[in-house]
Amino acid sequence: MNKLTSFIAVLALVLSIAGLATVAYFHNTKVNYGFVNTEKLLNSFVESQKALDEIRAEEEKWVSERKVIEDSLKAFEERTAATYQKLSVDEKRKVKSEHVSRIEELGRFNQARSNAIQNKRLEKLQGVYQKINAAMVDFASENGLDVVFASSNGSIVYGDGSDADLTEKFLLFLNNRFK
Repeated sequence: MNKLTSFIAVLALVLSIAGLATVAYFHNTKVNYGFVNTEKLLNSFVESQKALDEIRAEEEKWVSERKVIEDSLKAFEERTAATYQKLSVDEKRKVKSEHVSRIEELGRFNQARSNAIQNKRLEKLQGVYQKINAAMVDFASENGLDVVFASSNGSIVYGDGSDADLTEKFLLFLNNRFK
């Protein structure tokens, strides 16, 4: 071989090795990622369904109890309206005071129940989130993922239906884990 051919052969070998090194570098630094739709997870995960059902039952109980108080307030207002004009000034003040008191009672009831339901939601879903997060660590490890994004309400611009959407696969994993 002449010097030019030898030089080209060595150069080709060096470039081939450099190309392989570049491919290996980018392969090793490639970040594997996917996303799960958290809204869909909460609506489809068996454990969260149990928690959400308990919360809904509590909300329905609240609505029924509130209806009793509202009906009582309405009945009071109707009775008062029928006789209000015939009452003395002192009696009108007492009726007005009782009316304000009943309205305030309804407000306190609504605030207390709203706080109780919010606390129940936090309490029940905290355990669900802990299970999801623990399972996600294992799921990501088993699937060679470096990053898993969580999304809901369309916060991912692209991905639904693509290979990056891991929601269905993770739901299967999650529900199988907690059968």
